Amino acid sequence: MVTQTFETSAVAALAAVRSGNVSASELTSHFLARIDHGNSGIHALRHVMADEAVEAAGAIDARIQAGEALALAGLPFVVKENCDTVGAPCSAGLSFRLGYRPTTDSWITAKLRAAGAIILGVAVSDPGAFDVRTLDVTHPLDPSLTVGGSSGGSAAALAAGFCLGAIGTDTGGSIRIPSACCGTVGLKPSYGALPMDGVFPLVTSLDHVGPMARSVEDVELIWQALVGREPAPASPPRRVGYDPAWVDIADKLTRDGFALGLRNLKEQGIDVVRIALPELNAVAETHSRIFLVEAAAYHLAHHGGEIDTYPDVARNWFATARDMPVGVYVDACAKRLALARHVDACLAEVDAIVAPTLCVSRPPRDGASVTIAGAKHDFTRGLVRLTSLFDHTGHPAIACPIADGSSVLPPSMQVVGRHGEEAAILRIAKLIEQAR
Repeated sequence: MVTQTFETSAVAALAAVRSGNVSASELTSHFLARIDHGNSGIHALRHVMADEAVEAAGAIDARIQAGEALALAGLPFVVKENCDTVGAPCSAGLSFRLGYRPTTDSWITAKLRAAGAIILGVAVSDPGAFDVRTLDVTHPLDPSLTVGGSSGGSAAALAAGFCLGAIGTDTGGSIRIPSACCGTVGLKPSYGALPMDGVFPLVTSLDHVGPMARSVEDVELIWQALVGREPAPASPPRRVGYDPAWVDIADKLTRDGFALGLRNLKEQGIDVVRIALPELNAVAETHSRIFLVEAAAYHLAHHGGEIDTYPDVARNWFATARDMPVGVYVDACAKRLALARHVDACLAEVDAIVAPTLCVSRPPRDGASVTIAGAKHDFTRGLVRLTSLFDHTGHPAIACPIADGSSVLPPSMQVVGRHGEEAAILRIAKLIEQAR
């Protein structure tokens, strides 16, 4: 029998499979039953690969019985539909790609399979990953709320208990935003840490792919399997920095939660200091200019004949990009380099940076705007306000719920580290999580 622990913890499920207390086939059947019961209500998965998953689980059981050690043996996963996954349609949410069925896996799907993971299906994305709503998906905990995006299907599948691990992509915050909206955990690795081979591009200079799960411990397990190694021994984190200007603009629930997160870190011996991060309006302007121009350049060049089928938000952005002077884009690229140097300088003084993941707690499903510090902002631009910087600078960032002891959907905290130091931010995020 699959117990409650196995339902919610990849680490516990892996231990049970390895010990023989539960088989990969039993685990797979359990999660497929949950999907069969619940997916029609929330539509987190675009396509379920039930037959393929059952067959794969049987093969994993045989390999385990033969004594083979697999890093993710039998763990049930879903993969965002913009990542090529053999056996499933991988449209990236775009209508002109509805019939696209890849003949080879993306790098990350292949890596999961090689580690023994069972792919249960592909998760719904915002069309082309352009937005942060994933409107096709209903929030499993509160239908009035957005699941976030563009990896909203992946986060919702985790929150609904359809899987123990998921894959998302992040170009302006699309792993971290839905993780914050659904009360789950998501890691945007350092830029280039995981290959993007077989992932439908959005903005190639900003695109990241990474793991999502229900706990930091589970994300750490998946991360180690993806990179193929355990972290080298390192000194424990001692100091984190935060910028009050990035906190003060958030709503009260988020500010209170963030204060609690800082207190939790202090109680566990972490020194918390103030730092000055880049000014947020400057970040937003740089992000907008680079994102619009590079997205338009790629999609008009490669899919120009299909642009009429793209979502309204993408077509509007492409039109804005066409009218943007070249010099404005070149200036934004120079500013991006300065932003990266600024963040590097902050990280020379602290082991990690912490910030809220979102300015607003529990954003509504159908809102046209969000209010930040008394001013209305476009919904998408408002939700990426605290996340997009680290796509441009390439620093690793993880979003995890802040322990508050009661809330079903607590505010989310970002932990940002130096390039290549995912292990360090995972350690800090685990301290936040362990206080829950």
